[in-house]
Amino acid sequence: MLHLGDCLDVMQGIPDGSVDMVMTSPPYNLNKNASGGGNSKRNYDGWYPDDLPEDEYQQQQKELIRGLLNLCKGSVFYNHRIRYAWHSRNKFRHPNNLHHPIHWLAEFPLWSEIIWARGGTTGHTNGRVRLADERIYQLGKPKTFHDMGYTTVWQIPPSRNIGHVCTFPEELVERCILMSTNPGDTVLDPYMGSGTTGVVCARLGRSFIGIERDPDYFTIAQARIQKAQADAITNRMREATQ
Repeated sequence: MLHLGDCLDVMQGIPDGSVDMVMTSPPYNLNKNASGGGNSKRNYDGWYPDDLPEDEYQQQQKELIRGLLNLCKGSVFYNHRIRYAWHSRNKFRHPNNLHHPIHWLAEFPLWSEIIWARGGTTGHTNGRVRLADERIYQLGKPKTFHDMGYTTVWQIPPSRNIGHVCTFPEELVERCILMSTNPGDTVLDPYMGSGTTGVVCARLGRSFIGIERDPDYFTIAQARIQKAQADAITNRMREATQ
């Protein structure tokens, strides 16, 4: 089931405890100016207009996670970038400099923390070592756990899916789903983007609820997920005849 709209609004119509797992990656509230406080603009064509005051962004994210934990019977997998190398000094005018994701996640039950080693680096020259990783925070105990032998460090290259400039790879989503759900379970992504979580759910036989506020991304996600569902049906029919 796909919804076009703001995730906080749409989530009000989803019954508590009706979702088995959440897999999501919000817009990171990145500074759209060049590092170091310059006036030049980086190329952010196609990115969300998400340059909010940091306090407002963090409150928004905490409200979202509270809602997700109410909807979900299992874990919320929350991917977020550490943004030191993406912001000018003036971006983080925040009390006590609390801008790391773990600070606004502190009130929630952290079950595990996965380091996504992306390979390569992100960010720009600003007097810091360059970032080569992101975090996936698993909030809340999973409804089920399948021991896949994973460690807390996942070396997975980033993806560049058609129509979206900032996607996470299908392998990353697949690992979270396989170890924390069973076939037929329902997975929610409140920041659906181009539909990667829905595509993986179709392939793995999970039900999917996706929410996206951008009409262009929503259209792309619809097409990708419909194709993935059709491919999954074809593959099951082929397997049944073998």
